[in-house]
Amino acid sequence: LVGDCLLCSAFVSYAGPFNHGFRTEMVYSCWAQHIVEKEIELTADFKLQTLLTSDVEIAAWGGNGLPSDELCVQNGILVTKSSRWPLCVDPQMQIVTWIKKKEEKAGLTVKTFNDDYIKFLELSIQYGKPFLFENLDEELDPMIDPVLEKRYVIVNGQKMITLGDNKLEWSDTFMLMMTTKLSNPKYTPEVMGKASIVNCVITLEGLAAQLLNVVVGFERP
Repeated sequence: LVGDCLLCSAFVSYAGPFNHGFRTEMVYSCWAQHIVEKEIELTADFKLQTLLTSDVEIAAWGGNGLPSDELCVQNGILVTKSSRWPLCVDPQMQIVTWIKKKEEKAGLTVKTFNDDYIKFLELSIQYGKPFLFENLDEELDPMIDPVLEKRYVIVNGQKMITLGDNKLEWSDTFMLMMTTKLSNPKYTPEVMGKASIVNCVITLEGLAAQLLNVVVGFERP
């Protein structure tokens, strides 16, 4: 269990910006081999999905439009399990479509940095609703830095955050997500330190896996 947890935490922390092939080599070859060499206990047939998610959750994601191939499941894990807010590089718009459908019943608010978004963001923070910034460029609005860094303080047992000139109550059920259509954005180290970059670009290998799942779904008796 120790080795499994170490691999999973390393994956969630560091693997997001890389493509599927690099993630697979990094986790199952380099890191797993290093753990075995250090004689740390590791499950023989270790899979990230076994510890970080479940078949029921993957099926629920599929019902909301997320393909069930390994790359998309990994991206779903990175979006939902990261301690920092996710910034998804999503030129094919698969992840943003899934997020909108998944969080629709929770009262999702969708805005861009070109909109007058501050009041809507304040309400989402106070009432614990999900909030999505879509169509981002390579620069983030400094106004949301306190939210990205979760810069809240505890006053009389209540979490408070300062956004602009306003002090707001921070709800623990609040979620912030960001997506960009840029296929190869150049984010600064500052941005990568504040947000969890998730590479959702579909490769030919990933597309083949998705098409195979569709064919199997049609042909299954």
